[in-house]
Amino acid sequence: MIEHDLKRLTRAELLELLIEQTIENERLREQIREMQDKLLEKRLICDESGSIAEAAIRLNGVFEAAQAACDQYIENIKLLSDPDAVKHTEEKCNAMIEEAKERADAYWAEVQKRVEELTSKSPTLKKLLEDVLNNEEDDI
Repeated sequence: MIEHDLKRLTRAELLELLIEQTIENERLREQIREMQDKLLEKRLICDESGSIAEAAIRLNGVFEAAQAACDQYIENIKLLSDPDAVKHTEEKCNAMIEEAKERADAYWAEVQKRVEELTSKSPTLKKLLEDVLNNEEDDI
């Protein structure tokens, strides 16, 4: 909506637009939080714990970047208050979230492949990982 159109809206209409945008913003934030929680539930342990920690940091960075981009788009929507911009922004945010999810899944697949390679070469490491994972399941 252009500035001229915004000036014609009543305070109540402007507040209603703001409330709608706030609700949408919270919904998108919650969706990102849920995706981050699901990603963090995946646990891997191996000799190269530094590389796994680095993988987790990189994956978190992907979601943080997606969240920052979504926040920027939401702020722009609030300024413009254009119904079409809301739809367009939501589509962009969803696409960015999906891309981040795909990148995270691909990265974890590579990490899992590397762990499988390491454990296939070392029966001792494989046994250690199984013991640790079994202990974690017992704790749950």
